[in-house]
Amino acid sequence: MHEQKIYFGAPGTGKSHLIRERLQGMRGDKIFRVTIHPEYAYSDFVGQLLPENRREGGVHFPFRPGPFTEALAEAFADFAQDVCLVLEELSRGNVSAIFGDIFQLLDRDGHFRSKYPVRNKNVADRIPELSTDEIWLPSNLSILCTVNMNDQNVFPMDTAFKRRFDWEYVSAEPARNPETGEVLARLNNPGISVAVDGERENDLETTWQSFYMALNRFITDRREGLGRSEDKQVGQFFIDFGDSLTKSSHSHDPQETQGAKQRVDELIRNKLLLYLWQDVQGNSAFQGRARLFDDSVNSYDDLYGRYGRERVFGEVFLERFLRPQRERYPYV
Repeated sequence: MHEQKIYFGAPGTGKSHLIRERLQGMRGDKIFRVTIHPEYAYSDFVGQLLPENRREGGVHFPFRPGPFTEALAEAFADFAQDVCLVLEELSRGNVSAIFGDIFQLLDRDGHFRSKYPVRNKNVADRIPELSTDEIWLPSNLSILCTVNMNDQNVFPMDTAFKRRFDWEYVSAEPARNPETGEVLARLNNPGISVAVDGERENDLETTWQSFYMALNRFITDRREGLGRSEDKQVGQFFIDFGDSLTKSSHSHDPQETQGAKQRVDELIRNKLLLYLWQDVQGNSAFQGRARLFDDSVNSYDDLYGRYGRERVFGEVFLERFLRPQRERYPYV
């Protein structure tokens, strides 16, 4: 496979799904998946010495390998088999501390093998194929990572670390058929009713794909919108509505459709609104810039209580962004 890559993009763009698709066909025991978090450390990643009682008495401290060491050992066991180390949410941890001396191994040569080995006896002892304490990354060990640059608790990555990876941006555009290029119109695309005044019969009928794409345009538009960076956008899978709910929201049975749309409203209220209020709208509401929400919405409590029953979005978003886009991604 020969890859050392970081997939990055807005939340909900399907970065993890993209990696899963990329690894289809690879044996499960050749994939080592780790989810990074702020407390994740070098000892978790590479391994550590832990106490263990001997049967004959006393305590010794054997080396317990972490996922990096396990993946490396698997790669050395058979160079003809691809092995992949998957690091999810890489930016949520301190990568410099997590990788430690292993960082040196990320510099690969033209054959995708580490240019500069490092000495690590504990790791080398777990790999029978090594005759010295020097370890290195063989060409059959790939490393794939995901990064959401918008996480609130991200750790900065230094340039030296970044340049040792290829980076691939994952667009917030709706998923497309890889063969035809057509938008997958029925994938996670429920119907949505958006209030524009006090009368619910006047609601804008649209779809999730049309709604979130109009929202993304408003977020980044520098003339009429918020003028924020793309990492504040949301992806198609920011909310996973599921096939059943998506289908029910487009049912020909009015009662089924109404029940489904109420559930869609509930998911948006509980999973999207807080992100839009805190991370997207943020302080721009008090700096004279465009507002995503209507001027009458004065608090998150107000927004939460009114959504799905009354108008909460501002006129500019509704009339200049959503209304012209409401049929752009129909459920067909």
